[in-house]
Formats: sequence, C-alpha cells, structure tokens
Amino acid sequence: MIKRLIFNIDGTLIRNVQFNDAIVQTLKEAKIYSDKNLEIFLNSIKEYEKNYDNYNTTDYLNFFSNQLGINLERNFLEIFFKHLKKAIPSNFDEIQETIEYLSKKYELVLLSNYFEKSQRNRLEAMGINKYFKEYYGEHKIKPYDEAYWQAKGIFEPSECIIIGDDLELDIKKPLKLGFNTILVTDKENISTDTIKVKSIKELKKRL
Repeated sequence: MIKRLIFNIDGTLIRNVQFNDAIVQTLKEAKIYSDKNLEIFLNSIKEYEKNYDNYNTTDYLNFFSNQLGINLERNFLEIFFKHLKKAIPSNFDEIQETIEYLSKKYELVLLSNYFEKSQRNRLEAMGINKYFKEYYGEHKIKPYDEAYWQAKGIFEPSECIIIGDDLELDIKKPLKLGFNTILVTDKENISTDTIKVKSIKELKKRL
C-alpha cells in the first residue's frame, strides 16, 4: 500500500521555467554582471554537484567565487533566492488542485537537490508549499543512497513513490533501492518500465 509520495521539484512540480532571468538580475544586483560571468555561472550549476554531496552556504559561495574569480558576499544567496522565487509557471491552478487532492490521500514530501529555503519559497509562491511535510536533498543530494533513505521517512521503499523527471536520479536509482517510481515526461521516445505521465495533473487519474 502506498503511503508517501516523494516529489522532485524542477522539471516535475515546476516545469518549463528558465532561470536565466533570475541569474541575470542577481548578478546585476550584486554588481558583478557581464555576459562572461553569466555564461560561467550557468555552466557551473551542474558542476557543483560533481564536487559536493550536499548544499551548504560556505561550499556554494566558495565554489562559485572560484568559478567566477570573484569573492561573493555572504548576502549573494539571499539576493539569488529573492529572484529565484519568481521562477515559477505563470499558471499553476491545475498543479495546486492536483497536489491538494493527493495530500488528502498520501503523505507528501520533497526530494530536490538544492537549498530548502529557496525551493520552499517558490512553492509558497505557487500556494502548494503547505502540502509538503518534509524536505530532503539539501544535506545529502541525489544520487547518494542516503538521500533516498532519508526521504522515505518511517516507511518502507515499497510504500513510497518517487515522482520526478530525471531518468537516472528519479527513476533508475530509486528502482534499484526498492522504491516505486513515476516518470514525468512529454518525450515519447524514453523507454522505461515505470509509469509515465506527461504532467502532474495526470496523477489524479493514476493515484
């Protein structure tokens, strides 16, 4: 029996959203904007996770300071989070309706590789933050086993469904650990044995 739904955020709950504007506005407010710095920042986002197994302020600021060749101030993340809060879909009524519906049947939690404060801010702006009991993925990121074990809480993996858009992080890895999974994708050519949905709203029919 399924008791807990574990949601990824970007590409799953929040889809088709670009971060470029938030990064541009952050670099400008921090007075370090240039086309080169924007390119470096964008190219370094995924590189961070290749070097660290968690998100913490010290490592994050040191990493991007080294990448940019600039000593980032401690308030850089506050500025960034403020602008990231706007990186949400323009219309999220169906997501709200679906998440509210699912929260009445299951315990909902989050497993997302980033700072909890920033991600929660964005979900709050969408009116759905209140439905998610716990947040995982800041202190130990996917694909480390510990991230998934933490996200299951008191339940068995077989009592949980991990819902995400990344075939490796949200589907293949958790399947090996005994979790149920649902892939959110509109790509027809992805081959997987797991359930596939094109959007979150389809979960009302599946769950």
